[in-house]
Amino acid sequence: MRIPADDVALFLTRVNPYVEVDGARNLNKISEELSIPYQTLRFRMQRLRDQGISIVPLIDSEKFGLSRYRANFDVTSEITDLATLFGGLHQSAGLHYYSRSLSVHSFDCEFMIPERRSGELVKLLATLEEMSLIENVKYRKLLWKEILGMKTKYYDYSNAQWDIDYSRLSGNPSDHAESTTTGSSLSSSRYDAIDLQIIKSLQIDPWMKSVDIARMLNLTDSDISYHMRHHVFGNKFIRGFRFKWIGSKESWAKHTLFPMTYRFESISEEEARHAMSIFTACPFTWNHMWTESNEYISELMVPVSHMPDTVHYLANGLRPLRLKPDSIDYPDWSCSQNYTIPYMMYSSDSGWQLECERSIGYIIQMIAEHPRS
Repeated sequence: MRIPADDVALFLTRVNPYVEVDGARNLNKISEELSIPYQTLRFRMQRLRDQGISIVPLIDSEKFGLSRYRANFDVTSEITDLATLFGGLHQSAGLHYYSRSLSVHSFDCEFMIPERRSGELVKLLATLEEMSLIENVKYRKLLWKEILGMKTKYYDYSNAQWDIDYSRLSGNPSDHAESTTTGSSLSSSRYDAIDLQIIKSLQIDPWMKSVDIARMLNLTDSDISYHMRHHVFGNKFIRGFRFKWIGSKESWAKHTLFPMTYRFESISEEEARHAMSIFTACPFTWNHMWTESNEYISELMVPVSHMPDTVHYLANGLRPLRLKPDSIDYPDWSCSQNYTIPYMMYSSDSGWQLECERSIGYIIQMIAEHPRS
């Protein structure tokens, strides 16, 4: 194999613009424009997952008429199979993510639901609480959520390690001047069940080719190509992609990664902008969000070796501003799950479906069919 013309340490930074546009799906174009031999480029891209780097599509849920809600609750002892409960919530009520806190043992959940049916989610959570399946429920709408791209300039690809000078990390609060005041305005675009299936497939494997998706969905390649070109990417249902550092299998097996969630409740817009400038400058912040109750949430994935320096950097940035997080949670990596877009809630005939009674029936049926062994 011929040695590539680029410096391997700069590989991620150079390829990042192609990832942001289409997930680096066109390796031939990248190979030609970056003067990297195709086989070398393909080899490097295939190695990303082994090194703990994923490519994540950015789904514009608002274009499907979907809003995000964050909920926290405790699960009672009546539930003995968590996977069944949360799987039922995903399939019938749009659950997109959940994790259990290592410190307080409650669950942090994110739902993706049709805006006009938000009352049904409220009823569903209240009914589950009345049935003594969950308790201490708190929910609020997310006005926006931003997935932050991996800061590739700090990652040494050749040695698979981070190289960060924390004293040089900086952010500008003015960069976030409109973040706290500009919520998403729902504006549905034309879409169908095929589009949702394609998006679900790309969330599972962002490099999946149209021919493979067609085979999986039992459709023609031309049908899938049309939907991808004119709907999924044409209507920007997928707005782009991001490099996301998730850690290698080895690092997870050796417990050398530590998830963290910082929460600031009812803070002012000015305080929030300063907090954003601090967290977005940190290489290990992978998303942040703002709720209708003026709550700022930032989620990080920190290597254990960088834990002291990262926490010290955040504390030094927040202290002069007298910004104190209301909570710092540590999600349990062994009890966390991300789901795809809730395509099972969509019907070609009647659109998005979310009804409390139907969801309760579905969840109870799943629990009955999957008793704990």
